[in-house]
Amino acid sequence: MLRCLILPLLLGACASLPEPAQPVAMEAALAPCPPAAGLAMLGDERARGDAILDMAQADRDRLALALLPCLADPDPALRDGVTYTALSQMMRSALIGAGTIAPLKTELLVMLAADDPAGFAPPFAALALAEVARTDRVSPWMTAEERSALIAAAHTYLASLSDYRGFSDTEGWRHGVAHTADLLMQLSLNRQLTRPQADAILAAVALKAGPADHAYVFGESERLATPVMYLAQKEMLSEAEWTAWFESLWPADDPLREDAYSSEAALAKLHNLRAFSQAVYVSAKASNEATYEAVGRAAFALLNSLP
Repeated sequence: MLRCLILPLLLGACASLPEPAQPVAMEAALAPCPPAAGLAMLGDERARGDAILDMAQADRDRLALALLPCLADPDPALRDGVTYTALSQMMRSALIGAGTIAPLKTELLVMLAADDPAGFAPPFAALALAEVARTDRVSPWMTAEERSALIAAAHTYLASLSDYRGFSDTEGWRHGVAHTADLLMQLSLNRQLTRPQADAILAAVALKAGPADHAYVFGESERLATPVMYLAQKEMLSEAEWTAWFESLWPADDPLREDAYSSEAALAKLHNLRAFSQAVYVSAKASNEATYEAVGRAAFALLNSLP
């Protein structure tokens, strides 16, 4: 009975939305974000999923677009537990119409690039974009230029990212570096990926593999290593190229190397690069596959070169 009462209200809230491809407003979300709060009232994840499955296609498409501002909701239960979970499930189950996925991507790219002092919207836009990229990986619909634009957007976001907040007991996850690594992972898995795009993914990973202004504590290094491992699986790069790329993460002539144990910046960089190269090396060794030997040796060479 409760579901019968709430569902029409939820759809009514979505009915007044603008047509797809309108930018999502980036003002701080007023809790609770109405579409997410309406879904939450339907019950647990299974009940919400059943309700979404029962919707007409047009209603599901409107709901998907209506949920996007809720990725910035300050309540982690609504932002992550309801909104992201619903969007992910809808995309993974092909419940969002093909004509809506592209506008969804457009709006998420706007969110990724927007200034959000609270720090929730861009990281969760990146995480939702990973799901968008997955839809293209499973059933290609983007052009090569669109995939390149996604990689470029991830690069731009990481280049400007200075908010390294990961998890908070009261505010939940932000995790911008890890969420963007998930986007790069989905792109690295795409069978349509070109060598220039692979190089662009590596350039984006390199931006945050060894930052000197923050020491990772929420598993960011392992997440950044994942797209590297999937690129290694494609065997696009030679061992010499992998070695050169790892060496570029902390060049031998970087002055920070001389102060590795007497500088906060150097210690942060050392910590991050050690964790990143260890993640790649351990994954390569654990795989017992020849495919990963080159990247594993390159990662180990970096480990050996660290101060």
